[in-house]
Order: sequence, then C-alpha cells, then structure tokens
Amino acid sequence: MRILIVAVAALGLIGGGEASSTRRRCVRSTGLASTLPPSTSISATGTPTGTPTSAATPSSTEIIKVVNPDFADGTNEWTITGKGTWVANEGYSDDNTPKDGTVELETEGEDDEDDDTSVNKRQAIVGTTLSTTVRRLTPNIDYTVKFFYWVLIATPANSCRIRASFNGVNFADTPRFPAAFGNGPWGELSGKVRSTGTTGTLTISVVCDRRGLARVYIDNVSVTRVAASSTIASTSRASTVSSSAVSSGISSTAASSTVSSGVSSTAASSTVSSGVSSTASSSAVSSDVSSTAASSSAVSSGVSSTAASSPASSGVSSTAASSTASSVVSSSATSPVSSTVSSTSAASTDVSSTPSASSGSQTGASTTPSSTDAQSSTAVSSDVSSTPIASTESSTPVSSTAVSSTASDSTTPVSSTAASSTASDSTTPVSSSDISSTTPVSSTDVSSTTPASSTGISSTTPVSSTDVSSTTPVSSTDVSSTTPVSSTGVSSTPSESSTPGSSTAASTTPSSSSESTTPVSSSDVSSTTPSSSSIDSTTTPASSTPVSTSSVASSTPESSATSTPHFRLQHSTPVSSSTPVSSSTPVSSSTPVSSTTPVSSSTPESSATSTPVSSTSAASSTPVSSTTPVSSTTPVSSTTPVSSSTPISSSTPVSSTTPISSTTPISSSTVSATSALPSATIDSKILIIAKDLVTAKLGSLGLLAYGIPFENLLVPSAGTQLPVLNSSRTVGNYGGIIVLDSVSYEYSDGWRSAITTEQWTTIHNYQTDFNVRMVRINEYPGSGSGTLPIGGGCCNAGVNQPVYFSDVSDFATANVKINAGVTTEGLYHVPASVSDAATTKVVAKFGAGGGFVDGTVAAVINNFSGREQFVWFLSWAPEWSLTSSYLQHSHIHWMTRGLFLGKRKTHVLAQIDDVMLATGMYEPPTVETKITVADVEHHVAWQKNLAARLPPGSDFRLEMAHNGNGNIMDATLGAGGDLVCVPEEAVYYVYLPDPPHEVKKPINTGVDQWPTWAQQYQWQPNCTLSSRDPLTQWFAVPANRDEFSHISHTFTHLNQNNITYADAYREIKFNQDWLKQIGIDQARYYSGKGLVPPQITGLYNADALKAWLDAGLDNAVGDNTRPMTRNPDNAYWPLITNLDRNGYDGVTVIPRYATRIYYNCHTHACNFKEWQDTSAGTGNFNELLRVEKEAVMRNLLALQSDPYMFHQANMYYTGVESITIGDQTGQMSLVTAWTETVLQELMRLTNWPVISMTQDLVAEYFRDRKAVDDCNPQLAYGYSDDGKAINKVIVTANGNSCSRPVPVTLPSGSASASGGSTSNDKVGTEPPIEWVTLNGSPVTLTLASPVTVAQGSSPTVT
Repeated sequence: MRILIVAVAALGLIGGGEASSTRRRCVRSTGLASTLPPSTSISATGTPTGTPTSAATPSSTEIIKVVNPDFADGTNEWTITGKGTWVANEGYSDDNTPKDGTVELETEGEDDEDDDTSVNKRQAIVGTTLSTTVRRLTPNIDYTVKFFYWVLIATPANSCRIRASFNGVNFADTPRFPAAFGNGPWGELSGKVRSTGTTGTLTISVVCDRRGLARVYIDNVSVTRVAASSTIASTSRASTVSSSAVSSGISSTAASSTVSSGVSSTAASSTVSSGVSSTASSSAVSSDVSSTAASSSAVSSGVSSTAASSPASSGVSSTAASSTASSVVSSSATSPVSSTVSSTSAASTDVSSTPSASSGSQTGASTTPSSTDAQSSTAVSSDVSSTPIASTESSTPVSSTAVSSTASDSTTPVSSTAASSTASDSTTPVSSSDISSTTPVSSTDVSSTTPASSTGISSTTPVSSTDVSSTTPVSSTDVSSTTPVSSTGVSSTPSESSTPGSSTAASTTPSSSSESTTPVSSSDVSSTTPSSSSIDSTTTPASSTPVSTSSVASSTPESSATSTPHFRLQHSTPVSSSTPVSSSTPVSSSTPVSSTTPVSSSTPESSATSTPVSSTSAASSTPVSSTTPVSSTTPVSSTTPVSSSTPISSSTPVSSTTPISSTTPISSSTVSATSALPSATIDSKILIIAKDLVTAKLGSLGLLAYGIPFENLLVPSAGTQLPVLNSSRTVGNYGGIIVLDSVSYEYSDGWRSAITTEQWTTIHNYQTDFNVRMVRINEYPGSGSGTLPIGGGCCNAGVNQPVYFSDVSDFATANVKINAGVTTEGLYHVPASVSDAATTKVVAKFGAGGGFVDGTVAAVINNFSGREQFVWFLSWAPEWSLTSSYLQHSHIHWMTRGLFLGKRKTHVLAQIDDVMLATGMYEPPTVETKITVADVEHHVAWQKNLAARLPPGSDFRLEMAHNGNGNIMDATLGAGGDLVCVPEEAVYYVYLPDPPHEVKKPINTGVDQWPTWAQQYQWQPNCTLSSRDPLTQWFAVPANRDEFSHISHTFTHLNQNNITYADAYREIKFNQDWLKQIGIDQARYYSGKGLVPPQITGLYNADALKAWLDAGLDNAVGDNTRPMTRNPDNAYWPLITNLDRNGYDGVTVIPRYATRIYYNCHTHACNFKEWQDTSAGTGNFNELLRVEKEAVMRNLLALQSDPYMFHQANMYYTGVESITIGDQTGQMSLVTAWTETVLQELMRLTNWPVISMTQDLVAEYFRDRKAVDDCNPQLAYGYSDDGKAINKVIVTANGNSCSRPVPVTLPSGSASASGGSTSNDKVGTEPPIEWVTLNGSPVTLTLASPVTVAQGSSPTVT
C-alpha cells in the first residue's frame, strides 16, 4: 500500500505541468505573420514576399469572383467546420473604408497536463476550417489564391498557424504564430493552385497542436489568374493637370492610383534641367491626349513628331503601331498647359514575381535570367517585374508623345520639332526651343536599358536650349555623367545615392541589350523597355515598385520569395526629386542624376559646383563638370537674382527668398562645416528615423539591450518636420543617428524617401558640424556609400550566403571576431563592391552562396570629408534573426565610439529543477531516473574544463533547485526506513488535477492537501544524511556543495496555482529547514530569497504569493512561453506582482526560458524521440541542438539575462552515448551537450566573458535595470577646447538622483568623478563600466583617455 502511495505521490511530484513548461517551439519561425505590416504578404512557403498589398491588380488579371469574398453577406456560400462565427463591423480594410464583416475562427487544443502517459504527451493537431466552392475555373490553369487574416489570440507561442488547401492539397501555410493578444496588424497569405475541373474547393484552416489556442479573423478572399503578357491591355485613368500655377516643373499628367509612374509619357512631357523642353504655348488651353500602343519585337523604328504653338485648344493623338519590321510614331502637341490624358496602352503597376522568358518591355527590375531576345511591349508601363531583361533591342529614347524604337545600338538623336529616324548609329544632334514658363511637363517611362534621363540627355551628346523663362523650375537631375548641358549649370556627377528605387535605375540583371547612346528629345518617353522615369542603366538595379522582403515586423523572418533585385518595401528609395531651380513648382521626383549611377534624394553630397546658373537664360555651350555635383536639394527662388558665377552647394539649403552665396554655406546647425566645436556638449541620445514604429523597433532593439537612450522619428508618407537637432552653435541634441530603409514610400511617381532632400542636407550638416555618426540599415549599394551592386540580390528561400566581419578595428569595443560567418537565410541582401576607395572602408563581407563568390561587400564605413556613416546592405530583423542580433553590436559601438550610457553583460544561468526527486522517463516509459553521485561529479569536472576554455573573466556554474521531500522519501522507503526516520514517512497527499495557469485565485480560498500531521519539520540528520541517499550526503560536503549554486524548488513540488496559504507556507518553510539541515543554505552561491515554483505556478495565487513573502522570499522565475508571467513592456524588466493583476503585491518575477531539453528525458535518444513526437522535430539529436543553438544565441546576443530551465534527469551521464560538439568529443549529458553547443558558438563569434549569477543576483539585476530606466538617465558628451576630442561625459537623471548606480561604458581606461561617486567594473577583455551614483547633482566623468573625434579624415582602405 505504501509503495502505491509513493507511486501516486511521485506522479504528482513530476506532474504534467512541468511538461507544460518544457514543451518547446517545434521549428524556428520564418515569418511571424501576426506581426506583419499590412503591406506584407506571405508566400506559400511562409516567407514574406514583400509585395505591397496596395499594388494594383494588372489589367491582364482575370478575377475569379468568390461568392461573398469579404463576408459582407455573413457566411453565405461558406461552410464552417468547428468553432467559427461571423463578426459584423470588423474586417480588413486598406483604405479606411467601413468594414463590412469578417469570419472569426477559433481552435483550441485539448491539453491534459495531469495525464503523463506517453500517448497523451503527443501533441495532436486539431483545427477549425472555413471552406467554399470556387466556380468558373479553367482546367489546368494556375490561379493565385489570396486572403487576409488577423490574429486575435495565439498562445502559447509557436503552437498555431493557418493552412490553406485547394481540393484537399495544401498550398500555403503561415509560420507558427508567436504569442499574440490582438496587438498585431493584418497579415496576408497567398499561393498558387491548379484545378483539374471548372470548380474547386478552397479550405482555410486554423490548426493548433495539443496545447494551442488561437482565434483568427479571415477576410477578403480572392482567386485570380494572370493572362500572358501578349494579351495585356489596360486603361489608365488620367487626371487633369492644372495650369493655374506659373510653373514648368515636371509633373505627371496621369495621376491614376494604379499607375505608379503616371503613364503620362504620351503627353507632352519634359524636364528642363539641361535646357531641353517640349514645345508648348503659354496660353491657358487644354488638350486631350490619347494614345494606343501595340507591341512587337521591333527591329527598327522611325520616330517623328510635330510641335506647334497656338492659343487655341487642340486634340493630340498618338499611335504607336509596331511590327517586326518597323515602328512609326507620330505626334503633335499644342499648348498642354492643362491636359487630360487617357491611355489604353498596356499600363500596369502590378509587382510581378513570375519569371518571364521575354525581354525588352519590362519596366521593373529583375534578377532572373531571361532567354528571349524579343519582347512584346508598350512604352507606357509602370509594371515592376521580377523578370530580367535580356534583350538585344535598342533603348533608343524617343519624344514625349511616342514610343521609342527597338533598333539595336541606335544613337539616333530625336528632335522635339519633327525628327524621324529609322537607321542605327545616327549622330544627329538634338535641339529644342520655346520652353513655356507655365507649361507643366511630365517625366515618365524612362527605359530600363537606356542610359538616358527624363530630359533625354545622352551621356555623350551636348544639348542646347533657348528661351528659358525666369519662372521655369529647372530640374537638377537627369543629366548624364559626361554630358555638357546648357542653361542650368547642373553638375552631371550624381549626388550621394543610398537607395535607388523606382526612379533610380533599371534592371539589375546583366542584360545582353546593347546600350543606346541616342540623346533623348525634350519629351522623354522611354524606349521599348520603359523603366521608372529615372536612371536607366543596365548596371543600376531599380524599379518603380521595388519589391522587398525586409519590411516585415521585427519578429518576422523574411526570405525573398521573388527574384527582384530590391530587398525591401521601405528601402528601395528612388531619386527624390529633382530639385527645382524655381521655388514655385518642384520638379517631379522621378528623375535621375546619372544614367549609370543610382541616386538617392536621401543623401545629397556636400560639394559645390562652379557651373553658372542663370534665372533668365543659359548658354547652350556651357559645360557641366562631371566631377562637381550640384545638389538637387537647393531650391533657388525664381524671384531672387542668382549670379551665373555663384556655385550652388549641395549642403546648403537656400531659402526661396535668399540669394545663394558660394562663400557662406548655411548649415542646419548654424555652424560652419569646417569649424571646430570648442567646449561643445552633445546629448548622447540616438535618433532613429523610420517610417513606422515596427520598422523603428528594428533599429532600437540593440539600443534597448544596452540601455542606451533613443528617440524615434516616425515619418509618414506625407513627410514630417525634423526635430531640433541642435539648440545652439555648441549644443547638439543627438549623439548618433540610425536610418532604416531610407524611410521610403511608393508615391504616384515611384518610390522615394519621405524625407526631403533639404532635410537630408540639414541632417548631414548636423553630422559634420557636431561630429555625429550615422548608421544606415538596409541600404542599396550606390554612390552614396561608395559602392556598386554586384548582380542582383540574394537569396531565395533556403539559400544561405553567410556574412562575417572582415575588419573590426573601427569598433574594437564590440569585442566581436573576424571571419566568423553567420547565416543570412531569411535576410534579403545585395552584395556590393567598392567604387570609391578614398572614402570607403569595408568592414563586413558576404561569403560564397546564392551564386556569389566569397568576399562581396556586406557593410562599409564612409568618411565624406568628416561626415561618417556605417552602411549595411542587408535587411534587418533582430527580433528573430540571430544574425541581426549579432551584427548590430558593431554599429552600436562604432556610432557611440564605445562611449555610452548603458552596459553589456553576458549571463548564462542553467537551472536544474527537481534535484532530489526521481522522474519517470518518456522513453522508455518504464524507466525512472534520479541522478547519482557519479553524475554530479562528472559535471564538476566538466565545469572546470569549460572554465579553462571560456573567455577571460568568465564564471559559469549550474544552479541546483532542490526538493527536500525527495531525500526524505529515499530515507524512509525500504526495510528499516521507519526505524531511522521520525516521522517515519515523507509528505504524501492526494494529488488533485492541475488548475489552469494565470487564473487569479482569491486570497483565503481553497482546501489544504498536505496531511494534518505535517505542521512542523521534524526529521533529524540521522534520517536525511543517512546512507540511504548518497546524493544528499555528497551535497552536505562544503567543497562539493560549492561547485554549484543552489535554490529552493519547494519541498514536495506541489502545484501552487490553487494551493492554500497553509500548504504554500509549509512547502517553503519545510524546504528551508531541510536546506539548512544539509548545510546548503551556507553555500557560497545560495539564493535564500529566491524560488523556482513547481511548474511555474502560484504567480496568480494571492495565498501562495503571501506565503512566499512571509517566508522571506522575494523573487521567483516565470516561463517565457507564457506571456502573462513576463513583463509586457520591456524584456529587460522583471514582472512585479500586484494586487490587481496577480492578487498580491511585491514578488519579483524573473523571465526564464524553457529549452528543447525535456524534463522527462535522460538520454539523447529519449530527448530526440520526444522532440519528434511533440514538436515535429526532424533529423537527429544534432539537428535539435542546432535549432536550440540558434534560438538561445539570439537571446544571448540580445543581452538577455533570463535563466534557462533544465531538470535533474538531464544531468544523467553514466549511460549516455558519445557525441562530438565542436572540438569536444565524449559522453555528454543533455545539459552538457546543450551548454557546449551554445557557449562554443558564443566563443566563436565573440570574446565576451560568460557569468552565471545566482537567481537572487539575477533578480537584483533585473530590478536594478528597471530602477535605472525609471530614473530616465541621460549622458552628454563634453568636447575639449580644440573640439578634437571628447574628454568628459556629464551624467544626469530625473532630479539628478537615482536609487541604483547608472552604468556608463568607456572605450578604455577609467574616469574620475565630480558631483558624485563612481566605481569601475572591468571584466576580461570587455570595455570598462563606470557605475555612477547620483545624489542630487549632475556627475561629470573626466576621461583618463579622451576619445579622439575624426575630422575630415578618410578611412583606411582594406
């Protein structure tokens, strides 16, 4: 009978709740849909495709109408199996229109934690489905199914997901959801299906494993078929351009929301930057322009145009009919002061990811090789295709009212007044005249293979113009790098480019197309490969709608599902604008500066030009220097006389009413770019510039880890004002700047940054004037970073091109290692090469992979005459990506020069629960395991071996969480036990089913489970230290005991969720008495105030919390798989229980991570078996360790100090198999194998020392961080008298006081304090930390080793 009671008690002691806390995520998340921005879709592989959901459907798309697709009519025509309901006034809407209903699906697993049988541990899959019949299908044709979803609830993390099937065949899955509670955006799921008949059954399922719970909205279901490109025909809605404003700036004549580049190339359009204009009268007339374009693979073309000026209204028609022989285009344009454009050409703004075998007419960027030499096309297209252009056709630029020819190698100049050409290699010069000051002109459809700009200026052809009105805004863009241009004095050297997007380039795929050198006429309509109205060079990737995979929530792993060369929705910024020389009407932002170099409006370089600018006329013979760029950011007032000898500085934003001075650069900070900063002070706070909070978080997570103050500047598409960067000539407000994705949006004229060129200039001037460094994340290689892209982007799903640091000398305090590659899987990127060695230093490279050789450039540091920036050419996701978490340390230490408010500590605490108890095994289920003296002694020897290999300053040890009742059970069981021990038995009770987690239990409720006789701890040492339990005897020896840390795990392991106060108090007090009796409470590393609650329970039970506090405990660990046991506001803060949430105040709850090492396994085979059965694990035990390594390393690199959960059976050593991990081979317990895997990887990547604090110290560490953050500490840099070094820092806080010392990291050495006190903390090779105590006054730390600030120096090139 007693044995039976023991068996029941043992079952209770190891109850299923422990299994609950140890079941792990089954796979690494590759795209967390619940946190995806609404514009991001998920491919069939679960990878964000990066296709903006706002992109218009191609006109060639056949929409198969699903009946009631948006559930406006309830669930009519839909069938729900399981738990689902229609919800009114909810649903997906991308334009803020009223929501007309959605369907809510709910799925809940059937968890039974108290059932520990092998069968019930397997996590069954349950689900709820939504299905309908799709009709009017064409057999054997591919269709795309798409719908939107919103996750209301998903818990625990990685337990539930959405699956979509067609006729029973699965075609798309979301990744498993992270824990969600209705705080994420809508996600999108799509995939391709094929029907064998005219109807098919579409089924959408929400499925969860046995433990999961999910509630999800489903809405806006569509099924589409895209027809072949040869049959594409669309109608582009055109808007009317008003002529009321006196302006000849570039403006689009087609403002259709579905046409990104305006489809206005058939109207009279031109840029005036180089004196080339379209013909138009100044009278306020209107003209209707219509065009029809038919496509073919033309060999040659003739182009003609006629221009007349008249005060009368006239209609303009244009027809481009082409065949395999020739293409003739005729056009007349009269006074298009206001024009309405309608087009029936094949215009499209859809972002296509389908590889195509054609070439020539694609306007989007592509990375997939194409094999066909001819392509049916129309010139009016803003489609962004992922299909490469491999055309041999010519990119001959044509006038604004015609579609260009397709003749190869044509150099035919086209005149805007009636020029025609049908022959190749013509060298006829171009001229234009009669530029009206009131004529709006449009810049669209620049060829993707033609080195031409919106003004049609050839890279080798001089162009002239006359009669430029003084009120005509002249574009400073779209000039070839070698073109002498008249009238505007615009330099042909590109400004700094950081994000070539829709208006900056064409295909990234090496193309076989011959590049035309034909100058483009004033009307500037693209050739047969119309690109995105900007740079058109085969060496410059771009598209009017850059496709991205990196703009997903920080928690969403991304991997490009397309072959487009662009890797971000927010990043592929086109050249912003051409800046007007008139302040009245800005020039369209879709024009490039160079025909071969992507130019970004986001980074105008600071240099002046000697090119004269005149507000009235320009000589046609005035050359433009190819080495002296004129910024497109400097608007010149049309009412202000500008000297023709006055250079315009790109770093000088000039008011529209202020004369330009070549000798007085006007800085945003009012400080000369060449002046020093004597005795200046600069707030160390980091400014993060991003388009939204989700993106900003990608840049701030690393700062949050260190505790570095930061501020977000969120820039909507309409733009915003910059914060005040400096308060005075010597007071700067930001110590560093991080820019993500260039703050890019898609506008009607293409993609560009929402930050204006003038604002970029302001930011750059502040950088230069105050020696503030900038970090640019997720950039595209270009002149703005001294680089060029190599081929297209990388990589497709499942393809890895590793990235590694090649030079760490500029951020030595990051303490990371060179040549230690980490995966880029899921992080789309564009390998680069250095184009400007004088300003550019390579610090990180990509390895071989994805078709690229080893050594391409991943990151650079630039020094542009003192303005410094760190640039990454890959997408960013530190919330889920180990790689981003690792790489961010480099730019954080570089940006701050290793001197910042905050700290880095690397803590690894592996806690071993259930010590002294025995545990039934998962496999084989008949085995029960309790570790022996041999097991613990093996771990002592291993810890010493590991210590010798860890970085200097390390101090690693395991922490034992004891249950004393296990010792009493061993001492009292068996013959003679009742003679040794009084009382003669351990504590047993009827084990009740476990109540649910995180349900608040009112105080003074419940029924006692402990026996009534057990009121006081009574066992004596002759019982507890008898030979019946050798393990307890071993721990009683101080030398043995002190090899580990120790903590209480309660006496019997009783679940605390529904426990009474009396039972909870006895669980704590009995174990404290036992620990004291064995001598463990005197251990060198003992947490006397901490508790590891059984199954992480009791955190919402007022009786348990009160009992813990009454017994002298103040901290306990939580479970990070259960969000309600972790601080929801900050991962680096503890959760402090309170009356409202938990039922009782005052217990510090430390976050703790579960692992894939299961509580009821002792061997590698057992653990792998349980991983297979419960989490769909594949491969072998080494694969489990690989997955675990990636997850844990992400946490460690994010500087999270959360402990990790293991159990006593995991220390079993004597019977395990041999294994090789890194340079270590031999028998390894599950704990040893896990630790070796993780710490060897940490040592491979860094030199960071590893510290194992006790739980009490971990609790204090978390409380200290919260207290310091609540003080709102700030740090300011103080400059030396000569402005060349930072020689001090000033630390302040709210009221200049703080209950905890404030950490300040130094690059080296120490500091002396005035106004307060400080203590120095130096561990291993880590940079020193000064802990500053604030007592009511600011504290100034004078640095023993001042930090030199570079001024105008160039980096050392490697």
